[in-house]
Amino acid sequence: MRLPRLLKPLIDVAVPWNVLEEAPDEREKVRKIGYICRGAAIFQTSRLIVYTYGRWNEQETRFLLRNLEYMVTPPYLRKHLFKIESELKLAGLLPPLRTPSHYSTRERPRPGDLVEGVVVRWDGYYSIAKIGESYYAKIPRPHPVGSRLVLRIEAESGSGMYRAHIVSLDKLNVYWNLRVEQRGLRELIEDKSYDTVILTGREGEEVCDLYEDLVSRVKRAKSVDKRILVVFGSPRLGVEEILRSEGLGIESDRMLFINFVPEQGVETIRTEEAIIAVLSILHLMRACLA
Repeated sequence: MRLPRLLKPLIDVAVPWNVLEEAPDEREKVRKIGYICRGAAIFQTSRLIVYTYGRWNEQETRFLLRNLEYMVTPPYLRKHLFKIESELKLAGLLPPLRTPSHYSTRERPRPGDLVEGVVVRWDGYYSIAKIGESYYAKIPRPHPVGSRLVLRIEAESGSGMYRAHIVSLDKLNVYWNLRVEQRGLRELIEDKSYDTVILTGREGEEVCDLYEDLVSRVKRAKSVDKRILVVFGSPRLGVEEILRSEGLGIESDRMLFINFVPEQGVETIRTEEAIIAVLSILHLMRACLA
């Protein structure tokens, strides 16, 4: 797979812990998770954050997080990182993500390839990382077993064994994968690493009226190397209602409350649909700037 160049500013997407609350059963919940994660990855989301607020349900939140974490993990690493869990009993319904980190495990790694690995054991001074269904890499220094690392292949040193070294994705100008996190809403909104916080919803100002301001903020965030956060509401509560329930306002200069689909042709837009609608506009801006 050709590695896509990394578009900046980096964009993080935040969805509420109860984003699945209208799904009638676990099958539909898993399918919805698949649509959300695919939508986020298509448009180079850096982090997919599940935010908690109010009296949140730990079991429902764990179900959402575990399936998202499973989906973003390369298939050949899953059995090393996930045990048999009730939350993942329907994970087979999740669609393949196919980000660059999910390269085909049937292909033999070649020198210069970037791969993701998990440390499975030590061999003296070296760590042995699994990098495919039947491929392993030897890297300098012992790292904790279970560590996930991004590696650059140097050469093949034996049957199914390679020499490799660790690389920092911060130094690579390519999009590799998205990360999954859980954070409290207040902590997230007040995070100063975000140059702009975009709240999405039908009650916001129309994107046409804020278009120039939005473009200037995207340019500014890129120039100062800061992130943009895009926040979505739940099926029953909009972002504004959720913020106010936590005693948070939307008057901050960092915030924009935008309706990205003015004159929508349907009564309601589902979160997975909103993610594609919103991120496609922001992606176009970033691509044109690049």
